[in-house]
Amino acid sequence: MRKARVAALTLVAASLCAQDRPYNGHGYAYFTGGFCQHNYVLVGGGGGGEAFLWRGLAVGGEVGFHQFLSSLNFGLASATVGYHFVNRKRPGRFDPFVNFSPAGLYFGPGTGGAGGIGGGLNYWFKPRMGLRTEVRFQVLAAEEALAVFRIGLSFR
Repeated sequence: MRKARVAALTLVAASLCAQDRPYNGHGYAYFTGGFCQHNYVLVGGGGGGEAFLWRGLAVGGEVGFHQFLSSLNFGLASATVGYHFVNRKRPGRFDPFVNFSPAGLYFGPGTGGAGGIGGGLNYWFKPRMGLRTEVRFQVLAAEEALAVFRIGLSFR
């Protein structure tokens, strides 16, 4: 009887740890580097998350803190809408996506609206952890345009 219980518990634990769970969303943390239209270099980091609404359509939000190497610091918070080209019922290792930030806010020496567009890839090297790479183009209050590359970790 004891062996049957151990076998049943092992089976339940294995099924809970299986990778075949539906993919309903994820969180992420990133480091970023890039430049503005005036060729000033910037670095920074942040994090966010996304939840799926329907098929690959996802909504989310993120916040980040950035610094131009000329010592100007600013933060950026935005809502995102994206699409992931993935089978959510049986997610594989590769999860390419595109996203759009229709509403955002930057804060620092001034405050204003922000927006952006980008795309990238989550590579899930473990069932719940992956490498996130992304290229984004952002606009800060119609005064500053940024091109950035992000690299980080995704968690589901």
